[in-house]
This record gives sequence, structure tokens and C-alpha cells, in this order.
Amino acid sequence: MLFLQSPKYPLKRSLAQIILAFGLGFTGLSASTLLWANAEISIPENVIVLAIDGQETGNTGFFTKKHTTYSLPAGEHTLTGRYDGVFGDDIVKSSGVTIKTSLADQQVYTLGWLPEPQTEDDATKFVKQPTLIITAADGKVVASQQGAIAPSHSIIEKVITGIGQLTGNDAQQVTPLQQLQSSWQQATAEQRKQFREWIKQQPDQ
Repeated sequence: MLFLQSPKYPLKRSLAQIILAFGLGFTGLSASTLLWANAEISIPENVIVLAIDGQETGNTGFFTKKHTTYSLPAGEHTLTGRYDGVFGDDIVKSSGVTIKTSLADQQVYTLGWLPEPQTEDDATKFVKQPTLIITAADGKVVASQQGAIAPSHSIIEKVITGIGQLTGNDAQQVTPLQQLQSSWQQATAEQRKQFREWIKQQPDQ
């Protein structure tokens, strides 16, 4: 009897209670963390994320390192993406397309295009009215949004219009060559093709 009433046993019981309470608390914390876990969105090479929930990502800079994944809290989100397809020395770009979706916690999604352009000609046609989609890990499309129809203007019209607008001090600051270079950089592959054909038709001076 005296042994059972030794002060060592209450100490052991208290220690066991502390360990049990700590374990329950840790389990509750882990459950809470999992409850609020983020969703992950994978970004392929031909998608440039311009903004998330109205905030610019800064992905448009020439030397900016492109993000391949984004981790977002579960819930409603708005993403704006642009198609960038590289075909040899040419880059085919679209205007930004904004898509809204609801993301579930601990799920993996992919931002992409429908249909996926396989050739430069396909991409040139696609960027006139691109469709941005979000797919779940099982391949199911959970959200889609088609962009507005882009106006079709040849690079020649852009150059002529741009040079015609140079007046006053602007004409001294921006030369026709600079305007031509700027238009070339912004042109699509089809527009550059039109310009090359136009150059061949011009007589040698």
C-alpha cells in the first residue's frame, strides 16, 4: 500500500497526461493545417500568367524568370493568361484571357489552351480567339473562357500608320526605322510573313 501511494506515480500519471494532451493538440493542429491547405496550379511553357486576382505577376519582363507553378489558397480565384508559342525564330502571342475558377484544397490543376496549337499556322489562327482552360489532375476541364476576337491588321498597315502619326517633336525622337523595328517585334508570324513578301515586291533603290 505504501508503494502504491508513492509520489512517483502521480508524477508518472501527470507526465502521461501531458504527452496525451500534446499529441491531441498536434493532431488538431495538423487537421487544421490540412483543412486550409493550398491548391497548386501548373503552368506550361506556352502560358504566361499576367495577373492573379487582379494583381500583376510581373511575368512580362524580358529577363523575368517564368513561374512554372503557383500555390493558391482554396476558393474562388481569377487568372489572366496569354498564349506565347515559339516556332523557330518567331513568337506567336495572344491577348490576355481572364478565367474564373474555384480551387479545392490539396488539389493540383493545370492552366492550358483548347485546342493546343501544334504548328505555327495553327497558333496564328488560334490567337485570334484563344480559349483558356483549367484542368484537374484527372484531366477534367473545371473552367474555360474564350477570349475576344482580335482585329486582324497587317504589319504594313501598322508601320504606315505609325510613321504617319509622327509629327512635331515626336518625329525627331522616333525615326521610321525605330518604328519599323518596334512594329516587327510586336508582329505575329503571319504579319512578318506578309511583310517579307511585301519587301520582295519593292524595287531596289
